[in-house]
Amino acid sequence: MGREKEKQIRRILSMYDRLKNGEQLVKREEATRFQMSEKSIQRDIESIRDFLETEKSNEYVDYNRSKNAYMLETEQPAWLKNEEIFAVLKVLIESRAFPKHEMDSIIEKLTHLARKEGQSAIKQMMANENHLYVELNHKKDLLDTLWQLSLAIQSKKVIAMHYKREFDEQASERRVKPVGIMFSEYYFYLIAYPMNIDFDYPTIYRIDRIEQFRQTSISYKVPYHERFQEGEFRKRVQFMYTGELVKIKFRFTGPSPQAVLDRLPTAKVIKESDDGLIFETEVFGKGIKMWLLSQGEFVEVLEPEAFRKELMVSLERMIVNYQ
Repeated sequence: MGREKEKQIRRILSMYDRLKNGEQLVKREEATRFQMSEKSIQRDIESIRDFLETEKSNEYVDYNRSKNAYMLETEQPAWLKNEEIFAVLKVLIESRAFPKHEMDSIIEKLTHLARKEGQSAIKQMMANENHLYVELNHKKDLLDTLWQLSLAIQSKKVIAMHYKREFDEQASERRVKPVGIMFSEYYFYLIAYPMNIDFDYPTIYRIDRIEQFRQTSISYKVPYHERFQEGEFRKRVQFMYTGELVKIKFRFTGPSPQAVLDRLPTAKVIKESDDGLIFETEVFGKGIKMWLLSQGEFVEVLEPEAFRKELMVSLERMIVNYQ
C-alpha cells in the first residue's frame, strides 16, 4: 500500500470515528487539520457516504447548512442525547446508590457518551452536585456484587452468603434461592427464598449487608407460572417490607389523589363521596403502614379490621410521645 493511500485511509477513519462520536465536521477545518485541499476532504466524505450506503446502514452523512458542517444522522441514534444523559445523571445522583468513587466513574463514562459539543455543558451542570455528593454510611463497592448476584439469578443457582443485619454482632450464614434484585429508597435489595423453608412470599436482604457470598452448584427450578416478576412485586411492596399479600381499603382526603396512585400502583378508586375517595390496594407486608402513617389526618384505614386496630394502637403510642 502506498504512503498516500495509507494517509487517506487514516484520514477517513479519523473523520468517521469523530462523526460516530457525534462531532460535526467543517470542511475548511478538516482541510487545515490534515493539510489537504477542501476538494480532497469532500472526496473523503463521499467515501464515507458510499460506505454507509453499501453497508445498508440506517446512518447517513448529512450537510447542515446553518452550521456549515457535516453530521452523522440516523433514524435510531446509537448515542444518548445530551438531555437524556443529563436526566439520567440527575436521577442517579439523587439516588445516592453508589459510593463516591463508583458514582464518579459512572458519571464520567455516561458524560463521554454524549455528543462532543455537549460534554462540557453536562460537566458544568453536574459539577456542583457531584462535588457535594454524600455517599451512604456503608461505603461498600456494589457494582461487582450486583453483577455476580445477577449471574446467580440467571443461572438459577443457590447462593451461600454471610449476612449481617444492622445490630447483629456477627454475620450469620444463609443459603437462599435468589430470584431478583431491586432498588428502593437508597439501597439495593436481593429478593430470595430461604432454603428448606416453605414461604409463600420471598425474603428481602439489603445487598450492602451481605459480607460475602458464593454461588453453589445447587440448582433450583421455578415453574413458569410461579416465576418471580420484579415489576409485579414492586407494585405491591412498600419500603421493602415483605410479608403476606393483603388487600387494604382506606379513605383519602388529601390534596393529591394522583400521588396515592403513583405511590401505590395497584391502588384504584372504588368510591367517590363528599368526605373523600375510597381506595383499595393490594400490598405485601407491613411497609404500607409506614406510608399510611405519613399521611396523617388525610387517611383513614377501613379494612381489614385487624390492620385498622393495629394502626390505632400505633397512633395511640405516638400521642403518648407528645404528652
